[in-house]
Formats: sequence, C-alpha cells, structure tokens
Amino acid sequence: MTEPSSQSSESNKKEPALDLQSLSGLDFGPSWADEKSNQSKYKDYQGRPQRSGGKGKPKGRDRRQGGAPIRKGGPDSDRGGRGPRAGGERRKFDRAPREQFEPTVKVDIYPQDEAFDALIKRLRATARTYQLFEIAHLLLEKPERFVVVVSNKKSADGQTAPLFFSVPGHLPFETEEAAINHVLSNHLDLFFEIEEIEVEAPKGNFPMVNRCTLTGELLGPPNYHRYQEFVQRHYANRIQGMSYDHYLSKIETVKDEELIQAWMEAMKKGARYVLKDRAEGEPEALESLDAVRYFLLQHRKDKIVGSGESIRFAGRDIERLPKGNIRRSVETYVEQQQRFPLDSANNIRGRLRRHKFTVYKKGSKGVSFVCAVKRRFRDSQSTFTDSIGALIDFIEKNPNVPASKLPKLFIGIDTEKHQPQKLKMADESSADAGAAEATEGTEAEAEETPVATTPSEIKPKEELSAEEQAKLNQLMLDLRWLITEGYVTEYGDGRLFAPEPMPEPKAKPEAAAALTAVEEKSEAEAPAEPEEAPVAESPSETAESVAPESDASEDASPKA
Repeated sequence: MTEPSSQSSESNKKEPALDLQSLSGLDFGPSWADEKSNQSKYKDYQGRPQRSGGKGKPKGRDRRQGGAPIRKGGPDSDRGGRGPRAGGERRKFDRAPREQFEPTVKVDIYPQDEAFDALIKRLRATARTYQLFEIAHLLLEKPERFVVVVSNKKSADGQTAPLFFSVPGHLPFETEEAAINHVLSNHLDLFFEIEEIEVEAPKGNFPMVNRCTLTGELLGPPNYHRYQEFVQRHYANRIQGMSYDHYLSKIETVKDEELIQAWMEAMKKGARYVLKDRAEGEPEALESLDAVRYFLLQHRKDKIVGSGESIRFAGRDIERLPKGNIRRSVETYVEQQQRFPLDSANNIRGRLRRHKFTVYKKGSKGVSFVCAVKRRFRDSQSTFTDSIGALIDFIEKNPNVPASKLPKLFIGIDTEKHQPQKLKMADESSADAGAAEATEGTEAEAEETPVATTPSEIKPKEELSAEEQAKLNQLMLDLRWLITEGYVTEYGDGRLFAPEPMPEPKAKPEAAAALTAVEEKSEAEAPAEPEEAPVAESPSETAESVAPESDASEDASPKA
C-alpha cells in the first residue's frame, strides 16, 4: 500500500521537459519483426511478486491435476465464450440473417376519395409546387387516407386465381372456408338474435382437460364425445398461419380440478339463435353453431362470402385482418412504400393529371414535381409592366430566393420572419373516421407553427409610410400574379424560381434569306402608316400572348 502513495507524490513534482532526440530510436514496426528487441525485452524480468498469504504455492496451476499453468483463452478455457463449451460445442456468435418476407399476394395502394379531394383543394389554393413523393408520403401517413387492393399473383401459365372476401366488412381471404369462419365468428349478430340459455352440464368422469397454449382457452376433456368438434372449430375460428397437425402439438393437458370445474360451468351456458328477416318456411330459431352454419350456407351464402380477382378494402381495416399471409403481405408493402413510395406515386400521377395538374420532372435525378398551375416560359418578345418586369428579372438573377426575404432584398422593407407552411390535409376531418380528433390536431398544429400561406400575408416589422405600404402591396400583387400565371414557381419550402427567357429559334440560312426577301417585297408594296408609340401590355394581355407549355402524355393508370 506504500507504492501508490509514493507514485502520487512523485507525480506532483515538476516533470522535466521532453527531449525530442530521445524519440529518434523508437521503432513503430511490429514487435515480431525485430528478433533482437524480443530477446532483450524481458531479459531482466524477475517475475511477478507473490501475494501475501499464498504460502509459496505457484499461481495459475491446476491444483486438482498438478499440471501446467492454465492459459486464459487457451483450449482448456471457456471464459468469455473463447473456448469450447460443455459438450465440445463452441458458442455461435454469427447468427444467420433473418429472411425477408416475400409477399404472397400482389398489393397496390390508392388514395382514398375524400382525402384526395381535400388534397386537391389544398394544392389549388396555395398554387405551390411540391414533390410527387412528398404528396405520396402525406397520403401514406394515416391508413384512413388510402385504400388497399390485393390480388393473387399470376401462376406459371399466366392465370390469376381468385381471392375470397367476407361480405360483412369486405376483408380478403385466401380460401372460402376462412372467409366463412370469419363471418361466423364476428358477424352472426347481423343474421341472428343470440339468446343465452341454461343447458344440462356434461355427464361423465373427466380427470383432465386440454387447453390451447396459443389462446389460453379450455378446449375440453379428451374423452368428451364432442372434443374433436371443439378443437376443429377453435382452430378454424382462432388460429391462422399454422397447419392443423402443427396446431395439435400446441395443445396441453392439465389436471387442475379448478380448471375442470371452470370448463363444466362454461358448458352449462348455451345459445339460442333467433333468425332475423325470416322468410316463409324458414325455422324460427336454431340451437347450435353447426345448424347455423348449415342454414347460412344454404340460404344466405351470397351475403356471407364472395370472390373476385382483386379485393379492395379501406386502409383503416388492415388491423382488422386476421393474422396470416395476406395481412403480413399488406403490412410489408405499406412499410416499403412509406420508405420509398415509388409505386404509390405512380398510382397518384395519373389521377393528378386527370384533375388538370401539371406533373413534370426536373434536375439530373429526375425528381417529379406537381403543381395546379401550368408552367409558362417567357421569351424575348414577352412584355410586362415595369413593376412585374423588374420583379421577374430579380427572381431570375437570384434563383431560390425565399419569398419571405423578397421584400427586404427587392424593395428594402424588412418583414416578419415566417416559416413556409407545411403541406397537410386541411379538410381531412371530412375524410378521416375521427373527425373531431383530426380537427383538434389541425388547430393545435396551426397555433404552434407560424404560417405564411401566401406572399400577400407577409407583414412588416414596423409601421410603414403610405408610400412604403403601397410598394409592399404592389410587390405582393405582382408576385402572386407571376405565380398563378406560371412564370414563377413557388416551392413548398417557400423558395422562388423563374427560368431564364427562352432564346429565339435559329432559322436555317436558306430559309432566313427567303424570309428576308419576302419581308422586303411586302414592305415595298405596303402603303405607309403613321407611327404609334409602343404601349406596355397589361398582365392579362401578356398572358394571352405567351403560348402555354404542352401537356405531358396522359397517364394510363386506372382511377382508384
């Protein structure tokens, strides 16, 4: 215990300056590369001093066998998982990667009608330009905003097998039996009034009862005459994604007297099914589920199950799907689209064009943009008023200038700092199921975030004079006109962009010479006319004189 104290006292003394020449002999190569250094490195080593109380016994030796010292990490050690474990097996650290689930059905996502109409109104009101992926992400945020269409994949011969669906709820299933079992388990109240009645308890000696380990429900004693019926019914109604033989291995036998009595008490309660919408000749009531099943398949099958090549259902019903391949396929596809919504964006593209929206690509990466305003490009012959001409020249020379900074940069009037409004569903309360919750969330978000929805809502920091206020109003009117006419693009983050004027097309030399000769001849023959002063065209006249951009080819994707 004296050693640390002496070291600490010595460390407090002033250390001598570092001699750089002493570092010249250092070798940064591997120790095994220099044999001489290895030989002299431990030449004066005397060994580690023994601890007090060791009684002279060497450390590190196997006392049971008296053998050689045990080397840590050697073949006789399993500390840290570096040696062989019991039974001669090594611990496996490298686990096999999880296999990615491959959807068993084809899945497509389309926007829900009410949500899409609300989005259309929002885009037209703002006249802003947004990325197509941004719109797709917005629709995929909540399952209430989209619908799902599933269909079986094509087989090797090019045929597509039909899928089945439950008529109540319109949920897809792989087999007709699964759809029927779903209706019997969840929608019997649509066809029957269910009355609870007292029945006689089962008679017999039941020393044990079987229980489902997956659901925890008691199935009944294995020696009860209806036991197999109960197991098959429970498997059909409650178990998904597992074979019947495999499910049988999940049943356990318990000999708890309390559980046996609990099953006996449950068997004393029965049900009587009184038929609704009873037609002439049909029974008034049924006494068992088997009788109910037989009756529905004989007289109400068209109201229970249906089939089709593709099944369409609301996105909010995904959580109501029973666990199985279809639900897992839909959830996997939705997660993929939320990360990279390429397919969903393509499904939206055609529908936006049918609403007369402009969809175009920009940049080397081909990013698609959407706007309710058709873009227009001015050329050398386009004329504007002085204020509009000066403004568009400024935006052309300062690309991506924020609209909130335009008053200060263009006319020297400092305005309040505003954040660009985030694209959101303004009228989603009419489309979502929880109208009140959606409305409250929208109002709370609007209170937290300062919003400048249009350039005309930009407010000055200080009170302006009449002349300055007139300049600011004129700037906002001119900017709004350029945006709504398509000469200036306002992106969703508030940036402004105006392309440079289009150059005049170059005519061929022969055609230019012929055109010049025709013009000279027409001027010589034409009578002289009095000269008139040029007049600046109004914005409305200028808009008519510039030819709009031709529409892109109509998307052939079907309307959802």
